[in-house]
Amino acid sequence: MKYTNLTYGAIGIWVFLLLAADIKVSIHPQIHWGATLSVLIFALPLFLRLKYSLAAPLKLFALFMAVLLVVTILLVSLTSENPSYGLGQSAKLSIILLGAFPLLLGNSRLVKIGIATIPVAVFSNLILLILGLTASPVFAQLMTGDNRWGTFFNYPGSLWRVGILVVVLAMYALLHKCRSAYFALLLAAALVLIYFDSSRTGALLLFLAFVFLAFIILWERRQSLLAGVISIMTILAILGLLGFIFYNNQELVRQILPQRVVQTFEAIFIGNYEEADHTRYEMLQAAQAQIRQNPLWGIGIGNTRVDTNEGLMVVHNAYLQVWADLGIMGLIAYVGLVLGWLIWLPSFFRCVHWRVDPIERGLYYNAVFMLFFYAFSGLFHPISTEWSEWISFILPYALFAQVFSKDEVRNAKPSQLLSRNLNL
Repeated sequence: MKYTNLTYGAIGIWVFLLLAADIKVSIHPQIHWGATLSVLIFALPLFLRLKYSLAAPLKLFALFMAVLLVVTILLVSLTSENPSYGLGQSAKLSIILLGAFPLLLGNSRLVKIGIATIPVAVFSNLILLILGLTASPVFAQLMTGDNRWGTFFNYPGSLWRVGILVVVLAMYALLHKCRSAYFALLLAAALVLIYFDSSRTGALLLFLAFVFLAFIILWERRQSLLAGVISIMTILAILGLLGFIFYNNQELVRQILPQRVVQTFEAIFIGNYEEADHTRYEMLQAAQAQIRQNPLWGIGIGNTRVDTNEGLMVVHNAYLQVWADLGIMGLIAYVGLVLGWLIWLPSFFRCVHWRVDPIERGLYYNAVFMLFFYAFSGLFHPISTEWSEWISFILPYALFAQVFSKDEVRNAKPSQLLSRNLNL
């Protein structure tokens, strides 16, 4: 029993390190892989002893798409200009998607530990921000010329990603008056991380988190086709109103929001894409040109690049990048993996709606938003083969899939499975 508890604790520490994306810079570039190897060696007896359930269609579908993606990277790499690089990337992704992903999909206890670690990462970064503001820049500081903050754990670009992971859960729990003090503090901490990062993608996703929560509340109160139509119309009305306000009060908005965020909203509501981010605009043009040249077979992962002021950079749009780099088969695999869960979404909502515990429902709804966040952020960021990028996908996917496990469908004890054991 002591070994088991220590092992579960080690797994929690491992997830925490993966969420601390930029210790790859502040400590060592291979720290996540070193931590993975360490926890694998230490926890191997436990992994071999645990029971796994992978029979659900959703889980099999996800694993099939994961295999297809890894195999596609491998095959395309053989004909690329730099085969060794592609083979290395396929090996790294196979460890993540064909090693850790099945373990989480198959065992609910491992998922619970991972999900419970996320608030710890949020509060840890908040503490580092406070220490950076009051004590020493070693903990946190301004790291870019456009006023973006980062901490020792998460630099600008990844700090907001930690915060956004708990926003829907915290807001949902507060609306249902569950542990209000805790979740109010958690929400405040998450919003601070997103604000100090000044990420354009983070600002967009925060806005979409409010829209998603509004949809959930409207849907829960009246489960019907009419409720769905009303929800969609309400969301569209909110979007239209915000666009109108932004268009007619641009100077006021510029005074309130960071410049990077304003540029993004200009791109969305005014259509000023090229001026909002010229570098990304060139990336999209380069990816489209490569796709038109050879839409069926790619040139190798990471090989579609654009010359920028900071040197050659890969395309910051995962979908176009995958299509250009891996061809149509790679695109099918990636889209199937990242968005395939949408097929099961109606059944998911019906199952979750009848759960008694609001915190448990909030955890499940938050998992949906985390999956949506991962898919949406792919529009602005490249595909990665690093743990820090995939952990925010495989954890919520595994939690989403738990709803369709036989034990979950057969009995009515989800509160015991999640809420009582998460220790949130």
